[in-house]
Amino acid sequence: MLDRVPAGGNVSLPMSQNDASCLPAPGRMSALFGRPLFLFLAILAVTMSLRAPLLDIPLDRDEGEYAYIGWRMDQHELPYRDWVDQKPPGAFWVYRLALALPMDPILAIHLMGALFAALSAGALFLLARRYLDDYWAAVAGLLLGVLSADPAVQGTAANTELFMQLPIILSQLALIRATASGARRRRYAILCGVLAGAAALFKQVGALDWLLLVVVFPMWCEKGQRLRKTLSFAAWSAAGAAAVWGSLMIYFVLNHAWNDFIYNILYHNLVYIHTLSPADRLAHFQDTVAKLFKSQALIWLFAAIGGGMWLKRGQKKRFAYVLLWMLSGAVGVNLSGYFYPHYFHVLLPPLALAAAMGASALASAGAAEAAQGWFRRAALTGALALIPVMTLSPFLFSYTASEAVRRIYPNDPYAEMPSLARRLAEVTGPQDRVYIFGSEPELLFYARRISAARYVILPSLFGPYADSQEKQTAVSVEITKAHPAAAFYLPNGLFFTPHIEHYLTDWSFDYLHRNFQADRWLGRTGAGPFTICPAPKSAPAPTNMVGELLVRKAPL
Repeated sequence: MLDRVPAGGNVSLPMSQNDASCLPAPGRMSALFGRPLFLFLAILAVTMSLRAPLLDIPLDRDEGEYAYIGWRMDQHELPYRDWVDQKPPGAFWVYRLALALPMDPILAIHLMGALFAALSAGALFLLARRYLDDYWAAVAGLLLGVLSADPAVQGTAANTELFMQLPIILSQLALIRATASGARRRRYAILCGVLAGAAALFKQVGALDWLLLVVVFPMWCEKGQRLRKTLSFAAWSAAGAAAVWGSLMIYFVLNHAWNDFIYNILYHNLVYIHTLSPADRLAHFQDTVAKLFKSQALIWLFAAIGGGMWLKRGQKKRFAYVLLWMLSGAVGVNLSGYFYPHYFHVLLPPLALAAAMGASALASAGAAEAAQGWFRRAALTGALALIPVMTLSPFLFSYTASEAVRRIYPNDPYAEMPSLARRLAEVTGPQDRVYIFGSEPELLFYARRISAARYVILPSLFGPYADSQEKQTAVSVEITKAHPAAAFYLPNGLFFTPHIEHYLTDWSFDYLHRNFQADRWLGRTGAGPFTICPAPKSAPAPTNMVGELLVRKAPL
């Protein structure tokens, strides 16, 4: 059973005296009211408040993809069958729900992300109460709220990893119930599987949560019963996960999208995670860790100190549990090899929990006992929060939404996409198709224009895939039949990588040159901001041109 710390300190009770559940058992529901309920609501309010100033920040590439597919689902279209994507459909459904809200769609999308972030922080508080008193449990929840909004992890975006946090943390809460004795443990085992399956609905690596639950389950079983209870838990939780994914598979079978579903979320990704060399993986890792170091280094130090003190005090299960959770997240971050900053969201819940445990251990250390208890707590809490809060502050109080998105994504023109989309909507009709030779589906979503290709993001066509030429050829045929009225040219570096198929690149250059003319140029000088300017007929493109909005030439 997981140790529950009494309200006044950090000393674990004997195993026989501990409650096996995080939420109170029947007859003890009052334990959730009073101060714990106030803290829970306060954590939700603070987390939502941190995100409120940037709810209108422009969408990034991934958000644009989810928003576009969510929009098209309201037109009775399906991901995989009608629009190609390599992620499970959880984010599409969340975005579809957000777009149904009676407000600006960008606000609605980010409000949904803020709600998930707040509930995740609150859920971590409930979980942390199994280890810590209410003060340090609240610090863990608040720290997750701050870290998940950190621009260094692209925290302003409503990404799959942000959504995945909530079911993963809830599954840890359900695990506590599943380790207890009684008839209900099977129900909680099934719930663990359902929640792990729900995590995998947002990203395939969410399936690692089920493996984590099975691995840590024996730690809380009595000797002599571990194998039997663990096998029972694994079976019942697997049944819960199978219920989620079995229902999903039936849905796509009934909608004639089974083959596309399996190919895109399973087969393609199995090939995708092997495309990078070890040297490339290391380079991506070093680049991202260098960005995260500034705001997270002290947090990791607190977590390491806490781990050392737990081992010194004989709290091996506590140490092993959090370490295994971190390792599970680390595997998920590492699988693709790209180490995008938002991947690191899966590490934030165990990191926040471990850091709060470390601060709690330092607060009760013998060397610090001469200081007043409130002073120790305040000083350590301030040390935990100082750098993340300083990093986040200018985004909350100084930068506009456009300035913020430029700071977070200095090499992407996300701030310019709404303006280009307005122009795209002016030069095309609602039923016109648009070909994007690049990776900017947010342009289609802003303008509410339909892609000329099922691939709303093209990079998945470029790589060491056996069927690359076949698929690129099929896309060129599809675009020709769609007869797009406009196009947007902003090629990705993958389109020119040596030793991979470039049929679509060569075809697109020829197709765009013959059939389209520039309407707006997207320029950039050095590392400065992107600029948009009109493109006069017959005028040569400026030397700083990196992209352009194109309209179809009038027939001769």
